[in-house]
Amino acid sequence: MNKGNYVLATKYSDGDILDGWGVGFFDSMLPKYGGDRYMVTDNDGSQLRGNGFRRCELISPEEGDYLIDFCKEYEADRMRWQEIYNLWDVLASFRQSNSLRVPEIEEPATKDGFGC
Repeated sequence: MNKGNYVLATKYSDGDILDGWGVGFFDSMLPKYGGDRYMVTDNDGSQLRGNGFRRCELISPEEGDYLIDFCKEYEADRMRWQEIYNLWDVLASFRQSNSLRVPEIEEPATKDGFGC
């Protein structure tokens, strides 16, 4: 993964939507006891989570838009939803329904970062 790649990052490996997560730009690795963390920034270069994320994968701008919209809808009416979503499953489902595959992004992205 290269600095500036557009990514989905989750606080824990399971990707629970209620835990910390972010869509932004890979910045660096943070050495931590128990496993290094991924540092991810927003469009202004500010860290989305000071303690980093345990899981991080490349995404396309289209996938980022979908995840952000999905999460905003979930947050707006969380009481109506009967289940807690795993963001990695949501991403896999989106890719499958749109015949997308994991992007191989080498150039820095230009989308905005977003986190919860």
